[in-house]
This record gives sequence, C-alpha cells and structure tokens, in this order.
Amino acid sequence: MQKEEIISHFQSKVPVTTDDINCFFDLVEFKSVKKNELIVRQGDSSLYFILIKSGCLMTYFKDKHDHKHAIQFGQDMWWTGDLDAIFNSHESSYSVKAIMPSEVYLLSKENFEQLIQKCPVFEKYFRILYQNALISHQKRIIRNISYTAEEKYLEFVKIHPRLELIVPQKYIASYMGITPEFLSKLKRKLAQS
Repeated sequence: MQKEEIISHFQSKVPVTTDDINCFFDLVEFKSVKKNELIVRQGDSSLYFILIKSGCLMTYFKDKHDHKHAIQFGQDMWWTGDLDAIFNSHESSYSVKAIMPSEVYLLSKENFEQLIQKCPVFEKYFRILYQNALISHQKRIIRNISYTAEEKYLEFVKIHPRLELIVPQKYIASYMGITPEFLSKLKRKLAQS
C-alpha cells in the first residue's frame, strides 16, 4: 500500500489538505514487523495508536492461565491499540502481534494530541472511526450473546472473508468464544452440507 492509498483513505472520511497529510506523516513512526512479532505487550506502558499500512495484526488478552483471547483482527487501513490504556495512562491490558509480516504507523498519545490540535480535521476523522468501532463492537456483543456457534462462524467469514485464509484457526475460535476442536467439527459439518 502506497502513501497515496493512505491519503485516499483519509479523504474518504474527511476533507484533508496536503498540510494535514504532511503533519500526520511527521508525527507517526513507520515500522516493519515480522510474523509473530509483538508490537505491544500486555503490561507495556509505552503505547501507540497503530495504523496498519499492510498485513494483519491481532489484539489479544492473555488470562492468568496463559490462554490468549483474540479481541480484534486488523487488516490494511485498520487502527488498533488499547484505547483505555492510552487515554487513561495505565499499562496495556492487551498485546498486539503480527499474524503475518506487516507494516504499521505508530502514533503516540502525545503526537495524537498534537495532530488533532494542529489539524482539527483529524479530530473528526477519529470521531468517525470511534463511532464506527462502537457500532461494530455492539453488533459483536449481540452476535456473541444470541447467535449459535455456526451463525457466529458464518457471520465472521461474511464480514472478514480474507481473515480465514490468514489467521490460524485457534485464534478465530478464540475470537468466537469456542474451542479450536469445536470450530473444526463445525467447519467439517458445513463442508458436508
């Protein structure tokens, strides 16, 4: 993904100027990450808003039994990060790792504040992202409490068709709240019907 595609993404949400774009790229840090490399570790205090330029990231929570619970998968032009930890200045509750080789832009809280102060159009951009994320999370809660495992899986594939080819099955099962073994049985059943 080229810089022009990132600019196009911003412009699809808000009317950014060349100065706005230059300000954004002045304040972010570009990073290439390898498959399985952690960008943020649970417990870290140096935190970032993470824009995925290319690749796939998984945000997850590790419980006291060391089980990983997938919270979110992000692909090209998605944002991720522990908003609670960033905005409330505490250690991250989540880890973020690359599922495949990825390229990301990291935006610290300080630089985020500079960005929205210098270029107010980004405040609107992030408001749009946050409202869409809230809507998405509310829909996911409804799916989690009212859908069968089969319905959850079919909806996951419908919403994220590319992810099933990229993300290991154990993480998809975790995201859906089922065991990998149950997901395998479910996929076999669906393939037979």
